[in-house]
Amino acid sequence: MRAFVLLALISLTCLTCLTAQTLQTSPEYTLDTGDVLSVVVVNHPEFSGEYAVPPDGRVLFHGAGELVVRGLTLKQVEAQLREALRQRLREPAVSVSLKQARPMLVFVEGQVGKPGAYPIQPGWRVFEAIAAAEGLKILPERAVGFLMRDNTTIPLDLVALYHQGDPTANILLQPGDKISIQQRQTIRVYVSGQVNMPGFYDLELGSGVVQAVAAAQGYHPDNASLRRAFIDRKGTIIPVNLYAAIVEGRPDQNIPLQDGDLLIVPTNLSRFAIVGQVARPGYYLIPEGRPMLLSDAIALAGGITARALTSRVFILRLEGNELKRLEIPYQRFLKRGDPTANPPVQEGDVIFLAETKRFDYSQVTSALSTLAVLWGSGLLKGR
Repeated sequence: MRAFVLLALISLTCLTCLTAQTLQTSPEYTLDTGDVLSVVVVNHPEFSGEYAVPPDGRVLFHGAGELVVRGLTLKQVEAQLREALRQRLREPAVSVSLKQARPMLVFVEGQVGKPGAYPIQPGWRVFEAIAAAEGLKILPERAVGFLMRDNTTIPLDLVALYHQGDPTANILLQPGDKISIQQRQTIRVYVSGQVNMPGFYDLELGSGVVQAVAAAQGYHPDNASLRRAFIDRKGTIIPVNLYAAIVEGRPDQNIPLQDGDLLIVPTNLSRFAIVGQVARPGYYLIPEGRPMLLSDAIALAGGITARALTSRVFILRLEGNELKRLEIPYQRFLKRGDPTANPPVQEGDVIFLAETKRFDYSQVTSALSTLAVLWGSGLLKGR
């Protein structure tokens, strides 16, 4: 008789398994919300029955009490029931099968055409799930995506997925996965001046001046005055040292921007003039980031002529309202490499190289008139 009962139990279990989805009744299948269990306890119908797994995963079994089944396999539930029923029965014969499997879904929410739950297909990845939800409603670069799996959140690189076709960004999905696509919080700023593409730019919230210049395709290295940049924030002027932020890479100088900010990268007007016995007299730009030495200035002007007096080179420098005349023994630098005879040139300086055979201080007076013209025309000090 007992053999007949066991045979009937085996037949019933097999029949129940055939009615469930075979892909979902593998030995590794774990239970979750929506699954319906069939429990058979031989010779004890009062302890048998069907049980749906609720959202909290706790099922109240007849005769065995409450058990947490979420995340367990059928065999594990069977073992726990058998152990619990031993308090009432001697060697209980228990069989647990899946009467009805939960729908195998993935969930897509946020900035997609049709948010919702979708039955997962074999081999589905992130791209297929978003496509099933009718695709992104916003550009990938303006979206932030996450894949939520159990208690883990995985960032999604949507730019790599959509623009670069990176297969590593197209993550294989599992039942119950949730894809969330949200719009990045952005600010709109205007970048103007010595940048390659002035205009309005939408930047991610928290971006600084470095990101703004990068969005404007960089700055003009020959003309931009990075140290004198500034932010116009609703009429309030905030100085910005872009040289320290970009060239020196100092994060403390990457000033955060706010919505509506205007970032100005002005023209570098730091110049000096050189007159007298050089190949190309005129005024020249002092580049940012490195000192402009007297030798650099002379080289920039094409070098000295054959008639140049190098024993005394004059620098005329306006300090406040006082014009100073600095006499530099430049020949000591040329012959002995004396660094004191090769001083840095400052903004607004006029360098004068006299003629050897007929030098007198009237030549310096002539240079002073040149200085006055340069200052009056605004070619020095950006006037």
